[in-house]
Amino acid sequence: MRSCPKCGTPNSTKRTICYQCRASLRPESPNIAPSSRWEALETHAHGEAGAAPHKTPDVSSAREVQGPAVPPKASRRGILAVRHPISHVRRMGLFFRELHTLTRSGVAIAPACRELERHAPSSLRFLAREMASVAESGEPTSTVMETHQNLFYPWHVGVVRAAETGGFLPEAFDQIAHAYEVEWETRTALRLRLFFYGVFGTPAVLFSLPLILTVAQPIPAEGWTPESVAGTIFYYFRTISLPIAVGLFACIVIWQMLQTTAWFQEAQQRIVLRLPIVGRMARAAALQRYMAILGLMLRGGLPIAGAAEEAAMSAGNVVLTPKLLEIVPTLREGVPLSQLLRQTEAFDPDTLNMATTGEMSGSLPEMLERAAGYYREENEAKRKMLLKVAGVTFGVIWLALLGALALVALRTYFDFAFRTYDWMMEGIE
Repeated sequence: MRSCPKCGTPNSTKRTICYQCRASLRPESPNIAPSSRWEALETHAHGEAGAAPHKTPDVSSAREVQGPAVPPKASRRGILAVRHPISHVRRMGLFFRELHTLTRSGVAIAPACRELERHAPSSLRFLAREMASVAESGEPTSTVMETHQNLFYPWHVGVVRAAETGGFLPEAFDQIAHAYEVEWETRTALRLRLFFYGVFGTPAVLFSLPLILTVAQPIPAEGWTPESVAGTIFYYFRTISLPIAVGLFACIVIWQMLQTTAWFQEAQQRIVLRLPIVGRMARAAALQRYMAILGLMLRGGLPIAGAAEEAAMSAGNVVLTPKLLEIVPTLREGVPLSQLLRQTEAFDPDTLNMATTGEMSGSLPEMLERAAGYYREENEAKRKMLLKVAGVTFGVIWLALLGALALVALRTYFDFAFRTYDWMMEGIE
């Protein structure tokens, strides 16, 4: 840990920007505000990688294998590039699932990546090629992930770096593949519900509004003509329907642009944690990663302080990660892990009791992995509940909108009928 030179807040040695005041922790560089979604958490640390893949390092030297290295140049895309479209999520999930299957069966990381280079999707073959080249040269594969910040979240790199240190790369690939699979299933289900309302419902509303407004207009003295009706409809379409459509498209573009900024990513995570169902999902996912990685690293024989720091970086949440990092210095002083986890106020009582039991019985890694399994089950249950609630909510909102539009249309129709009758009577007189 090191203190921020500006506000004095303790920060991990892996960070380059202070959690509290966002000041630079590099004395030789100016304070540059984060400009990408990747930098919202700053979990990547250049030059503190562990041992080579599939080799459990010596416990006493696991944190001192390599010295400082030059930070790799990150590959970035334009500000309008979508970070995780649904097709990309599917491809990345398959990529890491195949990588997990190959490495779990005993294939080394380099041959596994070479195999993926031959049959992986064309957009990911370059990634498999670079990972294979780095693994063949004896370097950690997490360095390749750090250079492709447009493809990975920071916690992906944190999980892989922890796995390289503890020697459990197959489990790390399984963590990432499972996260992609859950994200794909959730986004596919939500997109299917939005597809009907967005593709079929929105155009119907936008085209019906000019007709309703045209019927609501007073009848001209000379009566309606096809030219006047078409001109009035086109006028309302140009002044009302078209601006609404442009506004909806602009909202989508602005949302994608905001998704590429660090401050919006941080604010989004803070807001999400306060929501009823989505917040429990995000919290359970982060804590599940933390418990799983911590248990695996302790099982591999790493010191608890170093394992806790790596696991905190793997949590990947700008709200929970600082709390989990604060306990690392106290862990080095010999304070029990269960006591420090209780102080974070991030874990439920059952998890804390399991950690206490694991410390007393000497089976802490197993109990942490069991707790991670419970958090995964909670995340899955909340995800199913979210999909049901989202489906009902979308349906109710859409029915309310259509009902209001139908009432307005009926009222306008009968008003038009009465005005037409009065106009015809005036003409007869």
